[in-house]
Amino acid sequence: MRRYIFLPKSYKQSDLQCERAVCITPQEVADIIKNSRAVLITGGVLLENPKLAEYAAKIAQHIPVIATGASSKVLLNQGVKPLTCVFTLQHVTHYFIDGEWEIAKKFDTAIFLGFKPYYVSRFLSALKHFSNMTTLSLDEFYQPNAHYSMTAFVMVIDEDRCTGCGDCVAVCRTMAKGVLRVVDGRLAVRPDRCIACSACMTACGMNAIKMERGERLHHVLLDEIIRLLER
Repeated sequence: MRRYIFLPKSYKQSDLQCERAVCITPQEVADIIKNSRAVLITGGVLLENPKLAEYAAKIAQHIPVIATGASSKVLLNQGVKPLTCVFTLQHVTHYFIDGEWEIAKKFDTAIFLGFKPYYVSRFLSALKHFSNMTTLSLDEFYQPNAHYSMTAFVMVIDEDRCTGCGDCVAVCRTMAKGVLRVVDGRLAVRPDRCIACSACMTACGMNAIKMERGERLHHVLLDEIIRLLER
């Protein structure tokens, strides 16, 4: 059995403007969507990435959409009718903070997909500090300024191979922080403290630990979110 540990990429504390986002699993993403008044906010990356546009269209079957950065074009082509498609992300952020926009009053959770990480970061920070909206980023790169973020960077533990020997714990570069521990013969991980250095993977004589990342894995995670929403 493969156990996935979702790892936020390491950020220097000085780079963060607020408390670091919680890194969540596809199941937790689906639960948030199902149990909140959520809206999907899409960005211009959908124009560059047709596959990502397909994912956005599938998620839009479950929650309303606010399209920015001309992303409405690809959504309309797939039969999705956004609530609005004339505003930039800057406009939308200001309207959510202001609290008087009638569309914004309908939602308590904003889910972001299709944005450049350096661009959306400042808007997520503004929403986190100055609005009551809960924010969640579904893009590939970990977004610390959201309340919740998904990342396509995971530690995969093969439970059938792991013997609980502790070799990985012995070489962990952040051992003092208790990132890795063996509890009842099973490897326990503190993902919030892991720096993803891969030392544990190299030290494992049973090849029970792997690190996976990248667009392919991001697509796997989005596929799982959609499967859970459709269940």
